[in-house]
Amino acid sequence: MSLSAKGGTLVADSTSCSACEAVLSLPYLCESCGELFRDPVGGLNAYQRFGIEPSFALDLEALEARHLQLSRRLHPDRLIGKDPRQQGRALTLSSSLNEAYALLRDERSRAEHLVVIGGGKTADQDKRTPPMFLMEQLELREELEQAQESDDQAALGAARERTQTEQAAARDSVAKLLGDPTWPTDKLRDALRLQLNVWKYWITLGKELS
Repeated sequence: MSLSAKGGTLVADSTSCSACEAVLSLPYLCESCGELFRDPVGGLNAYQRFGIEPSFALDLEALEARHLQLSRRLHPDRLIGKDPRQQGRALTLSSSLNEAYALLRDERSRAEHLVVIGGGKTADQDKRTPPMFLMEQLELREELEQAQESDDQAALGAARERTQTEQAAARDSVAKLLGDPTWPTDKLRDALRLQLNVWKYWITLGKELS
């Protein structure tokens, strides 16, 4: 994973630490001297928080190791006896790091984040699904209600299997769209929004059946 951070300016020279002049790999932390900085105007996305390039495919073990490394550097106890403002800043930065970590560990949340980074709409802004999908969902739910009322375990088991299969298919479609070398284009953003909405429906149904 690349550790080159993007976005925002902190000091006159945004590539170097104002305290020790070391080259900054993150815009909010000097990993040489430990100096902490405010987030850039406009904030940072979850990838920038870790200094990695936006990608759906992530090495989760490397992400976890990076999270632990940065968490130690941002721990408020490391700043005991120092400027209270730095301690407060450490708390804020640590909280933001943990939020970014939780987001990136979840595949669907990660994909949703990439849509926003790529200039697309959120699920709340665009709830569309492919043609006939909602009708199929309604029919499926009617069948499930009948199966539950009659305690048809075979039908319920088949529905669980289908839900898992459909979730995997939607996930693979999302991965393919985000892996397209032309991403982000209007066409890809639109297709991705539809697939993410489909993925969400199958996840919700899967939870209801579990």
